[in-house]
Amino acid sequence: MFLGNSFASSKESLTSSFASSSDVTDLTIANAVFDEIYSTENLTQMTEKDFIIPAVWGFDTRLHALFQDNLYGGNVSFTESVVESIRIKKKVKGDKKFKTIYEKTITSNEDFKIELMDYYEPVGTVEYAYVPVISGGENSYITNRAESIFDSYFICEKDISYPMILDSGFDKKLTQKTSLIELLGREKPVIIKGGQICYYAGDISCTFIELKADDWQTHISWDYRNGIYGFLTNGKPKILKDYLGNVYMVAITSGDISEESDHYEHVITKFSVAECGNAYDTGDLYDNGFIDADIDR
Repeated sequence: MFLGNSFASSKESLTSSFASSSDVTDLTIANAVFDEIYSTENLTQMTEKDFIIPAVWGFDTRLHALFQDNLYGGNVSFTESVVESIRIKKKVKGDKKFKTIYEKTITSNEDFKIELMDYYEPVGTVEYAYVPVISGGENSYITNRAESIFDSYFICEKDISYPMILDSGFDKKLTQKTSLIELLGREKPVIIKGGQICYYAGDISCTFIELKADDWQTHISWDYRNGIYGFLTNGKPKILKDYLGNVYMVAITSGDISEESDHYEHVITKFSVAECGNAYDTGDLYDNGFIDADIDR
């Protein structure tokens, strides 16, 4: 007789029996009044003495039915027949509320599946919300958090992002308009701030070489670099972000994109940028083509 990982094990055995790997496709309940059904893959959680069914879905949750006038057992309590659209919202450090970055009209169940690449997220904790719109109003938020970590500069548009990994630097300055007036009979001058002008501008330098599978593609860096030059000179605003958490909406301001080289495969590119909008303002993001949803202006 084999004990442990076999047909004859018991709670006194060294290890318990393997759970069946068969998929469960149907669940039938009968002959009782059920208030709630909960199913999870976390078996250790279910053996806790004072176990309480969690109200929030986790990664191990597979079914949680509350039987509140319906038979829904998933974490989405709506269908395409009642939902007009789905909004994806985002909140980063310093935001008091979620901001809509994407909206999709719902016409079928397949439309509820959304894949969205967010190139503008800064370093740190970023919270996203999946929000159904029903009868013109937003329903319950389904939220999740992501920890964003990177160690280089990135320059992006809506559908593309280029890392500036080597020799990267951003020599910036904060510009405002002020006037210094020296008046007769006054020891100290009067400082006048003119208007609301306040923006970052500066010079960027970096080496553009593509990295594939931990291998620098130096032999084709010229072709990769020429493609980026087309990106930099297409006249569209960019999102520039660094590894410290700063995010800027910028435009390329230099008339020339210059190069310095100590080897034909090591070329340092230099160009200038200036802020042209607020990278955290959904109105500016929409007006400059970074997002499609103009909901929370």
